[in-house]
Amino acid sequence: MEDSPVIETRKPPLDQLIGTAVKSHRVLAGLTLTELSARSGVSTAMISKIERGQVSASLNSLEALAQGIGVPLINFFAATVDRSDASFVAAGEGVTVRRVGSGYGHSYKLIGRAEAKHVSFESFSVTLEAPLDARPLYQHQGVEFIHVTDGEMVYGCGDATYHMRPGDSLSFDSNAAHGPTELKTDKVSFVTVVAKAITGEN
Repeated sequence: MEDSPVIETRKPPLDQLIGTAVKSHRVLAGLTLTELSARSGVSTAMISKIERGQVSASLNSLEALAQGIGVPLINFFAATVDRSDASFVAAGEGVTVRRVGSGYGHSYKLIGRAEAKHVSFESFSVTLEAPLDARPLYQHQGVEFIHVTDGEMVYGCGDATYHMRPGDSLSFDSNAAHGPTELKTDKVSFVTVVAKAITGEN
């Protein structure tokens, strides 16, 4: 009986890892390329190239983008180091980000991250506050799970909408355009988990 071939999985290039992180944090903050450009002073063309891993961004540019999004610079480098297969976040801890300068409150806290050989996931605690102005829908690789813990909202996913209350959950392919479309209460809190396959492509 022949031995099974050993398949090596190589980590994507550094520029791709950083670019993916920049895009992920920008989308989670609900910022368009144009909005982030205005906040950071980095051109939309350059941000697009950074997110696609097409250029080696300077630390000054990355620092400006981090400040524009409202996250620590180190967040862009999280995927460049080896990770353990377990993470623990005590109650009330985590990396908190709050979008400011807009007509609505939007905060999220990174409460978990893990990576195995072929899959990774991140979990966030999210709080939305009324009024909820027009905002872009999210769309990215992977699958997502949402569980409402407080308040009520209408959440859109693809062509469908769901009136979600405390205790309700929603699982979906995150390639479909998705995001909250209406808040039924002044504040809504939920936990979301995003899982993605790890490949050598951006």
